[in-house]
Amino acid sequence: MERHALAILEQNNLWNWRDTKQNQALGNQGAKFQVATPKLLYFLIVESQRLGGELLDHFWRQLGTCDEKLKGNIESLKQEDFVSAQTSFDALFRGLDPKNVNFNPVLDMAVEYFTHLGVVFMNPGGRKSGTSTEFSVSEVVNEETDKLLQQVNKEGDFGKRKQELLKALSFRRDGDFCLLTGVEFMHSKKKPGFYPALAHIIPNSVHGKPDTLKCIAMFAGPAASDEVMHHLNNIGNVMNMELNAHTSYDNFHWGIEAKEEGGEVKYFFRTVPTNPGIRGPVFITLRDGEEIQFGKGPEGKKLNNGPTPRLCNLQLAVARVLKLSGAADIILEWKDLADDDGYYRPFIASEEFCDMLDAKLFLSGRAVVV
Repeated sequence: MERHALAILEQNNLWNWRDTKQNQALGNQGAKFQVATPKLLYFLIVESQRLGGELLDHFWRQLGTCDEKLKGNIESLKQEDFVSAQTSFDALFRGLDPKNVNFNPVLDMAVEYFTHLGVVFMNPGGRKSGTSTEFSVSEVVNEETDKLLQQVNKEGDFGKRKQELLKALSFRRDGDFCLLTGVEFMHSKKKPGFYPALAHIIPNSVHGKPDTLKCIAMFAGPAASDEVMHHLNNIGNVMNMELNAHTSYDNFHWGIEAKEEGGEVKYFFRTVPTNPGIRGPVFITLRDGEEIQFGKGPEGKKLNNGPTPRLCNLQLAVARVLKLSGAADIILEWKDLADDDGYYRPFIASEEFCDMLDAKLFLSGRAVVV
């Protein structure tokens, strides 16, 4: 059913996502989301299938609730081999006019993932892991690894010293330089040079969001959701980066692909979208497809030689979905609007979505729905 779903979603001009009157009322922002919706669902399914998720089944279930006749056609479509996009579309809407079908359940599905994956993952700040100063890692960098790990556990999820401890552990695992740019890090602000920015593979903004964890479980499988909960603010979900590399990572310009080769995990730098051989943005020296040398520090093996593979692949998949569908551009534009004057005036698909935006999207805490 994957090929049927993808082919049907490619026929986005035939879907009656909203009527003309609604489009006029929604304005430019609503029109942009309307255009992005079929692409968003398309790439969600593509990446979910790669990760072993169940989003494809979720899509068909939601589509089946749109019309009783449609539900029957879906069951018939399951018995038919894929021939062409038009054949799949005709079989799905046999005896129906798409213009008369209420697709709100499918649109609501897109809104859910847009909000609970897209908005959350593109707001990486979330709750900060500690309140220590940026360079205080110099105070703990010489402590033994076992002692650092014990202190990390004592700090809980968001203890005051958690960030500096994780930075120190990242040095132990990967070495004293940025794996993306090659620059050597300074441990003290008293010396000129480059200082480490602790990056979370999966952003801390996921913390305390059960709806996001539910979406992750559907998108990438229950094991992915479990590993996010277990590793979110621990050594398996962090790495030290040069600040510009960190910023480009947060903006989904690149990601990390983890693959098992020869009985060991290897990590590869991937631009988003993938463009083999192309060099990364800003100061990054790696090219798409080149290996990232995790685990070369003095305690690399003890600290699992790198971040948790499933988390790397989850972040990369979400980045690809948002960038390739155009949803990332919409979120970035909204963030820019909120930053401009402190107020954000959304024109979007439904009251439900406006409610979610009110709670999740207004990153500065100052935006008001008007």
